[in-house]
Amino acid sequence: MSKDGVHSKANPTVGACGIDCGMCPRYQTEAASRCSGCVAPGFLQSGGQWCKISRCAVRDHGYETCAECVEFPCQRLDGWDEADSFVSHLKSVSNLRAIRERGMNAFLKQQRERMRLLELMLREFDEGRSKSYCCRAAALLPIDELEQAVEEATGLIVEASIAEGDRKSRARALHGALDSASERRGISLKLRKAER
Repeated sequence: MSKDGVHSKANPTVGACGIDCGMCPRYQTEAASRCSGCVAPGFLQSGGQWCKISRCAVRDHGYETCAECVEFPCQRLDGWDEADSFVSHLKSVSNLRAIRERGMNAFLKQQRERMRLLELMLREFDEGRSKSYCCRAAALLPIDELEQAVEEATGLIVEASIAEGDRKSRARALHGALDSASERRGISLKLRKAER
């Protein structure tokens, strides 16, 4: 909570629920629909809505994430990581466990590296249709696999003399490298719909 009594989080790129908000397509856009993250400063004034998890963790208890709570994991997180919204929930509970075990600073260091790689992928390879795919890859793949995929795609681009303006070919090179990495790790880069 800020000094003026308005609720906000110091680290909005990490959801109270453990979602990698910084790896969300809505966080990574410049459009008017840009989300500033989980309970970022000014979130209520900009029309933000409390979800059941942020309401409990941030508003009611003043936590950054559920990892700080003595009741973690509680029933609010039951099944939370089993389906996705427009961002992957797959690693949300394991992210909270990592925060609890190693601390927020260690998690944020990892988060910054993922965001750096995501921003690089979007800047160098996105043809205008790959943002969601790159966001899922950045959230789900191990950092070393992301780095390797970017290096592999860059090597293919240099080898094939693909021009900077040929965004489709650049995106294809990155997709191939990320698909290979996800296959090696057995990680699906598709969003999972909730069963009804």
